[in-house]
Amino acid sequence: MKKLLLAALMGAACVGAVAQQSETVTIPAPAQTISAIEAPTQRVYLTDMEFGSYKGGYDLSNGQVLTLTKKGSRMYAQVGDMDEHQVVAVAHNTFVALDQKLKVRIDLDTGIGSGIGGELLMVVPGRSIAGMPAQDTLMRVAFR
Repeated sequence: MKKLLLAALMGAACVGAVAQQSETVTIPAPAQTISAIEAPTQRVYLTDMEFGSYKGGYDLSNGQVLTLTKKGSRMYAQVGDMDEHQVVAVAHNTFVALDQKLKVRIDLDTGIGSGIGGELLMVVPGRSIAGMPAQDTLMRVAFR
């Protein structure tokens, strides 16, 4: 009888332990990795006057500056002192780099007194650790 009672108590304790473990569920968030930004399916032609509205420097929320320039008929984007990327317009306010490493959306009219807004997506090469290559990551930065 004592053995039966002891077995029943141990069984109940095991069920309680299992119930306590199932209350907490941890779901790890996958790292946002990407090797390239989608290639533009169509391009939008901007006149010199239209691109002139976007040409210049933009302060980013991470302290860097995005600069859009034009050399001849080609448009370029550069973040800080990183490499320059040739870009094409995919909308009147959106530019994608031909090497698929950068995409920028610039909102010139975000409302009264709110200034310029927008977002920069840029593929940043992963840094190798102990000789092991790391995956590229997507950096998302807002304008300020």
